[in-house]
Parts: sequence; C-alpha cells; structure tokens
Amino acid sequence: MYANKSTINPYKTFPESTSSHSPQIHEVIAVIFPFLNCTPAEEHPFKLNDIVKTGKQYGIVTSLNKTEKPVTITWDANNGEDSFSWTYNLDEIRALKISIVPQFIPQNTAGELLACTTIVLANSEQIQLGSATPFKVESLNEHHILVSTLDRFYLFPINLFPGYPTSCTVGIPAPQQLKAACNLSVFELRIRAKTYLDIEVPDNFLQLALPTQKQQFKEEFARQLSAHKREIESVEWEMGNLSNSYSPLFNLSDFDMAWEEAWKHRIESLVKKQGCSGFREGTRILQNRGLIEQMGTVQCLNVGEQRPFQIQWDSGEIQSYSLIEFKGLGIVRIEDIVKLSPNVAYQISEDGSYFRAWIGFRTKALAKAWLIPVKKLVGHLSNLIDCQISEFQHTGAKYEYAVQIPRHKTLNKRLEGLKKVAELELEKMPK
Repeated sequence: MYANKSTINPYKTFPESTSSHSPQIHEVIAVIFPFLNCTPAEEHPFKLNDIVKTGKQYGIVTSLNKTEKPVTITWDANNGEDSFSWTYNLDEIRALKISIVPQFIPQNTAGELLACTTIVLANSEQIQLGSATPFKVESLNEHHILVSTLDRFYLFPINLFPGYPTSCTVGIPAPQQLKAACNLSVFELRIRAKTYLDIEVPDNFLQLALPTQKQQFKEEFARQLSAHKREIESVEWEMGNLSNSYSPLFNLSDFDMAWEEAWKHRIESLVKKQGCSGFREGTRILQNRGLIEQMGTVQCLNVGEQRPFQIQWDSGEIQSYSLIEFKGLGIVRIEDIVKLSPNVAYQISEDGSYFRAWIGFRTKALAKAWLIPVKKLVGHLSNLIDCQISEFQHTGAKYEYAVQIPRHKTLNKRLEGLKKVAELELEKMPK
C-alpha cells in the first residue's frame, strides 16, 4: 500500500465533479500486469531512449554510465548535417538547456493501456482490461497521474503507471517563454564556452598558437551564439510577435567574463596534458653556463604571460623566465629517463651536456661479478647503490651502479657503450 504524499485533487481537475454527475475516481494501488521494471535511482533524471531537446534540436539518450560525463545523446540529423553522439556532464546539460521531452502532457497526451492490464484498486477490487484501452491524460504531478478512459477515471502512482503514449498535441511556446529562454547567464555562457573550446581547440594548439587566435575563437563563438538567437527570433517572426525591444542574448560583460574563464580552463588542461614548448609541470631543468651550474624543477606554466615558466631551483629560489631567457641563460630541459633494457637506463639534457646512466642488477652477487666487464665499456662506476625503495630506482632493479666518469667524451660514443651493456645477459653470471 502506498502513502499518497501529494494526491491530485479531482475537484480541481474537474470542477463539475461537485454536482450529482461527479466522475468517480478509481485509485490504483497495485499493477499486477504488465510487469514493471524497477530501476535504481540515479543522480540525473534520464533513462535510456528518452527523447530530449535543446532549442530546435532533438535527440535520444543512447547511453548512461557512472563516469564524470554520464549521459550520451545521439542528436538527429539537422540542416544537412549527419546525426552525431556527444557525452555530457550534469552542468553541461543544465547550461545547454537539454531537457526531456515529456511523454505525458495533461489535456494533450493520448495513449493506451495494454490488453490484459490488471490493476488493484484502493477498495481491493481487481480489474482486468480485456483489450487495449485508450486513455487521455487529465492531470499529472510528481507522484500521481490521472487518466480517463471511455467510462472511468483512474488515479495511478506515477511509478506504477503501465500506459504508453500514442499521440500528443504540442502548443507553440508563448513569446515571453521564448524571450526568457533566450537570455544566458554567466554560468550558462561559461559551460557553453568550455564545450565550444573542447571541440574546436586541438590538443596541439600550444605548439601552433598565434597571438590572434584567442580573439578569432572568441569571435567565432559569439557568432555561433548569435546564430542561436536568430533561430529563436525566426520563430517569433513567424508568429508575428517579434518586438523592436527584443532582449539581447547575453550581457557583454558576462560574455567576456565567461569567455576568459573558459579559455583559461582550456589552456590549463592543455598544459597539463601536452606541456608547453617541451616543458611540463615537474620537468627537471639544468642551467650550465660558465661558473653557474644548478638544477631545478618547472613548478608552474602560466601560458599567456610574458614569463610563463616558473622555476624552483634546488637551492629553494623561485624565478620566472621566458623561452628566450632560457636560451640566453643556458637553461635546458632534462629529458625523461630512457631504458635500453630491463637493466640499463640513461638520462640526458636536450643539449647533451647533462648525462647520467645506471646499470641495475637483481642481486649483489651479479653486480659484483659484472663490475669489471661493464666498467670497460662505459667508464668508472659508483659504489653499488642499494635501491630497495622503488623511488630510488632508475632501472627497476634492487641494486644499481651509476656511471660516474664516462669512458668516452662524445654523447654518441657513450650511448654506444651503454647499448653494448644492454645486450649483455646481466641476469646471468658472466662466462
């Protein structure tokens, strides 16, 4: 038995019900047939195959999942363009005004109850409909739906309603509704701008970017929003309701604010994903110029500023530089560690002035046995380093030698020696 938290009042729905000819309302408390699937509650209102719309564009919910963007919508082909699918998070859905096309609209929707539909009324009476029974939706709220058949009225809990729509008359929205739907808030503009930039700005943008491109993207985004406004205006024009005092699509200061936030968000995401000019946050760098030799880490990349590279030197000092200053001061990037084999790894700077190499072994016995053969190929080695903690490993082995004084002066020769070591069977005792 269900407790009715918000029951439709039939006397409001049918004012004439106060007379002697009041229609009798049959309250339904259970549906025996057809069987209804109970689905767990979600954070969003969508179900698979829901019809949705935004503006004049219609689509169908084709996938639901529990990711950051849980809703996938396949949009209908429109104006010569093919249909396409896109995933959305809940903020984007709200900002883009994506809504479910309601299945049941009071006084507008007609439908059918399946043949053999079997229901239980509040007075415990059980009714079975012998054939498909047409109905009309009279009233609807969050908890109940009131429908009328040819001879009766049924009040169903909305979650138990077994009917399906067959037809619906849709009214044209009033001019006031169109005008209200046209105005965009800062939040809506920001989400639309982020979505636009995610689609239009390529992942390699930071390598190709020109100073004028930010403004070009901004102007194109504004044109797209204006095109949306013209679509809405065209509907009013057809209705003969276009006013000379028609409200603008957005406030210019709101637009500028939303654009700057969206642009900053897109650039920051590209910086984390791609880096800038070969540098990423966390990249190690080396300055080796004259008597100055120091190492540091890229702490922050502020793309768009005059000095975008913020460096924290190992001494603790923090300074910002431009790419030109990097070159003038002899500041170079230290590349990621390269593994030639499971036992051999090296790391160099982009100009080759910095060189480090490591040879790893599974046991101390293997390391001691290979000391002289390896030394002949690469140069003087450090004492054996215990690398039981993975943070200190370069090769992945428990024990490592570091190349302290390379045998050769040129980088190419040094790498040739390391490649020869990589070809040795260092997991076995030397013959």
